[in-house]
Amino acid sequence: MPPPSRAEEPHAGAGVTHCPGCGGSLDSGAAFVQEFWAGGDRNFLCWCPGCGLMCTVVIGAQLVSHEPEH
Repeated sequence: MPPPSRAEEPHAGAGVTHCPGCGGSLDSGAAFVQEFWAGGDRNFLCWCPGCGLMCTVVIGAQLVSHEPEH
């Protein structure tokens, strides 16, 4: 079975809607959100007019981590 297309992925419609710095909405006309891709990752260049933060949010295609010892 072929892998799902981007439109079929569960997060396909999800983007960055709030500032990662202050939590303010990025839906206003003054805010800036630009989506671009790098390999399998989705990147969002964001600027928040509320706090002035400019950043790139990366939604990775896969997360590889470990479980710390208890």
